[in-house]
Amino acid sequence: MMKDRALTPTERRRMQRRGTQAKGYAAQPGTGPAGETCGSCDHLVRKVMAKVYRKCGLMRAHWTGGTGTDVLATSPACRNWQAIPQNIDSLGDRS
Repeated sequence: MMKDRALTPTERRRMQRRGTQAKGYAAQPGTGPAGETCGSCDHLVRKVMAKVYRKCGLMRAHWTGGTGTDVLATSPACRNWQAIPQNIDSLGDRS
């Protein structure tokens, strides 16, 4: 029969470790217009590297190479939410 034993500090840290959460928002998510998300905001930047990283353009000065400054496109809009302009030509350039 196996006896219970205390966890070592390393085992305890491993159990408590969680993935890095997205926290690169310019303001508290949910403080913007109802029904809008970060994905529908003009400030959302899709940084293409080996993967695509979604960042808030208002926080560009604070971006790091890690996921800690990412945002979730499905997050509720913040108070800085801005509609995407509709006057975009076929090349993707804004007029």
